[in-house]
Amino acid sequence: MHHGTPASPPQPLRALLDLLSLGYKAVACLRLRTKARRRRTHPDLYIVSVDSLSFGGSGKTTLVRGIGAHLDRHDLPFAIVSRGYRGDAVKKGLRVESHHSPREAGDEAVLMKHAFPDRDVLIGRDRQRSIRIARDRGNRFVLLDDGFQSSDIAKDLSILLLNPRQPYHYLRHFRRLARRADIVLTLTEADLPDPPLPPPPRLEPGVPYTGQYAFRRTGFHDPADRPVAVPPGTPLFGVSALGDNHRFRDDLARLNLVGFRGFADHFAFEQAHVDRLDAARRRAGARHLVCTEKDIVKLRHLDLGDIPFLYARNEIQFNFDLYSFILSDAGEKGFI
Repeated sequence: MHHGTPASPPQPLRALLDLLSLGYKAVACLRLRTKARRRRTHPDLYIVSVDSLSFGGSGKTTLVRGIGAHLDRHDLPFAIVSRGYRGDAVKKGLRVESHHSPREAGDEAVLMKHAFPDRDVLIGRDRQRSIRIARDRGNRFVLLDDGFQSSDIAKDLSILLLNPRQPYHYLRHFRRLARRADIVLTLTEADLPDPPLPPPPRLEPGVPYTGQYAFRRTGFHDPADRPVAVPPGTPLFGVSALGDNHRFRDDLARLNLVGFRGFADHFAFEQAHVDRLDAARRRAGARHLVCTEKDIVKLRHLDLGDIPFLYARNEIQFNFDLYSFILSDAGEKGFI
């Protein structure tokens, strides 16, 4: 059972899906243009937008977390602004606290609050309102998750992620709209330079800087966030609810993966799912159930008992020093 980003369908079906998606993309493009006429600036804030052209599975959350960690290390006050997809508080908005559940705030917002307990995480449809709250609470930086959709917000830096494995009908926008971004990063399986290349001295208006990014697994942790050593050859059973389950499955396949279950992005796990997954793990002879960091924020609210759950922690890498560029650009604009 694999859900989420679809495998490549037969060519006739793929052609039909591509054709049907043109109408959706046209409407989405019109909405962006309409909202852009009401664009507002926030001169007291340095706003970084992170997004992709697809419906999910490109790594936006991982990138937002990476930028946030870099700002945190430099003790720069920042807030994360997100829609809070599938959270009950999307309509009225919410400043997320550590006690809020994924059902209330959405899984990605809870993940961010868990990663940055002392920083503001704000959700809601009205992102202009969230940005005003972030400013009033003394933040100087705003990380706008899924910010490409908010064409009514002027950004200081727009970063767009592209996953070339995703089929055309999985994209919610025309590819040519990537030209609106300042930096366009393409997911690659190739080895990236270590150390990364120097950042560009500056960006040219209207000409996106193109680079590459990749993911690296940094280790396994239990639901209490304690690191766990997994010896080579340990049989693992994978589970994920991402926009691109195949990427996570392929990563675990480099180990001793004996089974895998994928679910739709933002899937709301219930106790019955956990019990069935553990039964499947035992049948497959796996030592651990392994999920993603995004999934564990939903699973740890359930009764895991003695189920040997682990989550894989990832970080995002680039072929150039993106984080240094952000600090340099913010410094030139007077925010540091």
